[in-house]
Amino acid sequence: MFDGISTVVLLVYVILLLLALIVLTLVVLLVHSGLFRSVDDVGTGQPPIGQVIIAYRFQKGPYNQAGQVFTEAALIAPHNKALGIYYDDPNKVESHNLRYVVGSILSEGSAPVDEEMVKQFTDREFKIIHLPEVSYAVHTKFPHITTLSILIGVYKAYPMLKDYIEERKLCAYPFIEYYDGNLIHFFAPLSKQDEFYVPECDQDARGDQAADYDSTVLSTSQSSLEDSQLSPDITQTSIEDEPETEIKADLSPIVERIVPVGGDENENGNNSVEITDEQNVTKDDDQESEDSTSSFELLRPNE
Repeated sequence: MFDGISTVVLLVYVILLLLALIVLTLVVLLVHSGLFRSVDDVGTGQPPIGQVIIAYRFQKGPYNQAGQVFTEAALIAPHNKALGIYYDDPNKVESHNLRYVVGSILSEGSAPVDEEMVKQFTDREFKIIHLPEVSYAVHTKFPHITTLSILIGVYKAYPMLKDYIEERKLCAYPFIEYYDGNLIHFFAPLSKQDEFYVPECDQDARGDQAADYDSTVLSTSQSSLEDSQLSPDITQTSIEDEPETEIKADLSPIVERIVPVGGDENENGNNSVEITDEQNVTKDDDQESEDSTSSFELLRPNE
């Protein structure tokens, strides 16, 4: 059958057949994972989980790196349900600054916590936190059939959620993914949002604010230094003017006490001279002396 076909041509046929099989397998896998499933049940209601205790790890970087932490958590507790909390909008925040949490649910509601499992997580640098129950959230869901279902669900669910929130002007954040084994639940709480932020988020925000403050102080210091270097004449003039001002200020009381010869004109236009207390005393003494002389002359006998 293949006698008239060269080896090279036969090899090409085999390669093309393998490629066709791979493409066909991928298409079937995508369809099975939910490629043609739509997300049309976006709404507001009670989220799929209540209060929970989770073992989590805080990460900062591209969201597509979260899968590594999900895998690590699944290796520690393969039967636990998982969730992810995503704090930042990748369309507004640079990928290396995106903050998120990957968690494994240790307890739901009032169920007891396995202390041995807690130790296993904490030994691998996971932390423990309690997440509250909320009555309302914006939510939707997508079938979790294969790993590709996660990528397809993220691609379809988030645009629908954002449109729903913006159209109704709701305050819903952060976005949470909850994996129960059969479905991927996407939701954003409408209350108690701050309680879904782990302590590392606050520390990271304070670090960014401190960096911004340092850069602002540095810029201000440089500007002040440049201004002082560019205006030496102004500084020198100010220094030279200060003694003159002080001298004038010191002499002013003396000048006020000096009676000028010309004097100030009074209301009648005549020059008036201020008479000080010393002048009054001298005048009184002269008057007494004249009175005494007159009295003495009256008492003298006539020659």
